[in-house]
Amino acid sequence: FEETLTVVAREGTPHVMCSYLYDLAGLFSGFYEHCPILSAESEETRNSRLKLALLTAKTLKLGLDTLGIETVERM
Repeated sequence: FEETLTVVAREGTPHVMCSYLYDLAGLFSGFYEHCPILSAESEETRNSRLKLALLTAKTLKLGLDTLGIETVERM
């Protein structure tokens, strides 16, 4: 993410951030479909998956904020 942010800031190419966020959302969607989070087989796995979900959400929010796109806390 840092590298993408640097490129966007240096070169003024917001579409690079859009592509990054789109790809990230797609990858997480695939992960979420195949890897249950709350019903994971162990507490350690569940906690790891929850952390991944949280970090993904934070990255998406920061990227969208960078583009000037407001996000909602809950749907």
